[in-house]
Amino acid sequence: MSNHKYQHGVTLIEMMIAMVVSLVLVAGVGTVYFSSKRNYQTRDELSQMNESARSALETLRKHLEHAGYATPSKLPLGAYFFVNGDPNPVSQECGGGKNNLQDATDFTGRGTRDAFNANGDAISVRFLGDNNLFTDAAGASLPDECRVGKAANMNASLIYNAFHVDNDGTTRDSNNVFVPILYAVGSNWDNRQPIVNGVENIQFQYGIDGDGNGTADRFANATNVGAANWEQVVSIKVALLVRSLGNVLEANSVRTYNLLDATVTTPADRYQRAVYTTTIQLRNVVDN
Repeated sequence: MSNHKYQHGVTLIEMMIAMVVSLVLVAGVGTVYFSSKRNYQTRDELSQMNESARSALETLRKHLEHAGYATPSKLPLGAYFFVNGDPNPVSQECGGGKNNLQDATDFTGRGTRDAFNANGDAISVRFLGDNNLFTDAAGASLPDECRVGKAANMNASLIYNAFHVDNDGTTRDSNNVFVPILYAVGSNWDNRQPIVNGVENIQFQYGIDGDGNGTADRFANATNVGAANWEQVVSIKVALLVRSLGNVLEANSVRTYNLLDATVTTPADRYQRAVYTTTIQLRNVVDN
């Protein structure tokens, strides 16, 4: 009796079914992978945005609250906001010809004002430098010979801090778009200094204390403060629009954000954005 050996295989239909099942599995795995990757990128961008906002607000708080500092002796400082239209700060000689305000530093047009540029407002404050406080917003230390008590006059001891948002015309992100930057202009630096990347717009309002009780009765933008009221400002509201440095959204979108009294409409893009706000108390002003 002969033995017949049979070789079993798969039919074409079975192969097609197996291929379809495999494709479904691969597609599912791919979907999960790309979704996880997108979620990770989104979380990373949002984390970076939060860190940028925290750093920017902390820097603004640290340096703007110096406004009105007139040493423990409460020397007569006068105006503690440098407002757009005020006479430009003049270099004061001290320390054998070394200026506390460098000749090359240009504060013209960088005084406190609304709509400084397309990226929002600008702000500038001033205070006296002494052994307790002698660093400007750009990180430069006032020369010892320019501090109160050692300078020829108080004007030579004035420190100016200014902030605005712009781009440097060079730094671009992965979309080849200029990166918006929060800048500080210090009176002891020749050039503006970048502070934080990703800050796209900045807005300010000023708390005016009309009855002298140390608390703001109303808030107004720079245009509506009024020339006679700047020395009644006891606090500053700050609003930042911070954006991601890479694409986060799945499709281009135009969105509108409210920053204090300003409305900002973004171009159609895939950046994630968020608004961050704080109120800075001018403690040196209130304590005087």
